[in-house]
Amino acid sequence: MNIHGSGSHHAALLTVASAFFLEVLDATIMIVAIIPLADDLGASISGVTLALAAYLLALVVFTPASGHLFKTLGLAQRFQCGLLILCLASLACASSQNLYMLCIARLAQGFGSALIVPAGRTLILANTDKDQIPRIMAWLIAPALVAPIVAPSIANVLLSLGNWRLIFGFIAFCAAGLIAICRATLFALPAPAARQHPFDVYAYGLWALSSSALFAMFVAGSNSRPLYTLLAAIVMLYAGMRLYQRLCQATDKQLFDLSLLNNPLFKFNIVSGSFFRISIYAFPTVLIIHLLKTSDYPPSSIGHCLLFIFAGNLLAKPVAARILANSHSIKRYFLYSALATSITLSVFFYPRLSDPLPVLWLACALHGCARSFQFLGYSSSSLRDIQPSRMHHANILLGAVMQHNALIAQAVPALLAAFLIPSRLPGESSDGFFNLGMATVTVLSLMAVVSALRMPNSSRQGSPPSTASPTNVKAGNHTHSSVVTQGAEDESREAENHR
Repeated sequence: MNIHGSGSHHAALLTVASAFFLEVLDATIMIVAIIPLADDLGASISGVTLALAAYLLALVVFTPASGHLFKTLGLAQRFQCGLLILCLASLACASSQNLYMLCIARLAQGFGSALIVPAGRTLILANTDKDQIPRIMAWLIAPALVAPIVAPSIANVLLSLGNWRLIFGFIAFCAAGLIAICRATLFALPAPAARQHPFDVYAYGLWALSSSALFAMFVAGSNSRPLYTLLAAIVMLYAGMRLYQRLCQATDKQLFDLSLLNNPLFKFNIVSGSFFRISIYAFPTVLIIHLLKTSDYPPSSIGHCLLFIFAGNLLAKPVAARILANSHSIKRYFLYSALATSITLSVFFYPRLSDPLPVLWLACALHGCARSFQFLGYSSSSLRDIQPSRMHHANILLGAVMQHNALIAQAVPALLAAFLIPSRLPGESSDGFFNLGMATVTVLSLMAVVSALRMPNSSRQGSPPSTASPTNVKAGNHTHSSVVTQGAEDESREAENHR
């Protein structure tokens, strides 16, 4: 069936794309309101950052099991259920009276999103002709790229009309509208035949335990509780080792297929991509918290830093695609792009970069251009050498790693803020926080350069993003708009790391 065949199919595509936009917007929009939120709840900046990051924890924990939840419901019903959970959880966020309530509500938001993305994507693509998948994917990806750009402006408008609670109210209102719309759009699509895959419940339990312990370790560390930090680290390591042993066993049930790491190019994307994503995801949070604490610029002007990063990303993408298509050595492409990203990050060490503000915006745009090249390299090569029969498991493993990258990247600024920004007062200096934070993200970016030097030689050209992306989707990728292909998901995740 061709999804372009009728107006109802167009409407269904628009509904799912709007939900993806809302999901990324929810992850991005709160970064400008971090300090007002902290002051209102009487919490630290690090505490608020981690509370917002609870959204990520829910995605990390529930996404691998999303296909096995609510089995009795159809895809459209599951999509609608996810929107309902997101709507109610957003109202709970808006009415939160303390940090703990906010954290629980953000977990619920992430659970809803873990249902929305895979169900919506599967329903649309199951009703799309194969030759139309690249075009459909472009429509699904576009909102994920636009949301981080418009999020700061929307947040500033809502803050000017009220306070941070109005932002969550806005998310709930949009989710409620989509709930009403999807009844008339998605339910009209034929549901694809469900394929049941054996699910390793024991391995999933270990995965959830290790992920939760990782988050708990960051929470305890940000609250200066070394004993709890140590206990959480022990639990995480124990659960992680048991999970690894379980995954190495030959069973009919499977959560992740670690034998995929025997593929040199896929392993490179896992290792090098992790260094790169943690660096890129953490950078905007470090920069914006520093500017909010030390500069006299309004939050709207500071929030425009994100706009210029993503604008530079989008502007450079056609050039990056052309260079990658004509490159005879993907290793050389990765090396140069990683060096460019590291150089643009090191520029921010210049103490007077933010004065005047347009210079800062220009630096952000140049950084966005540089990282666009690297994003495209990972998106086009990550699954290039994976056999079609193994694509599903490769997507699951890659998506899980990406989500963990985003979780760690969100926690790093929170920990640094806890130890290096002693007060919530706007006048307190954050030079130590900024210098150490920028040193951390720059070193991680340089590790991607080192990884590129060790990358296996290849004379094959990188495949265009439109070729890699549909394959990912047909195989059942459950990473987000990250952002529904790897490149787009990564670009959106930078914003989501601010959740």
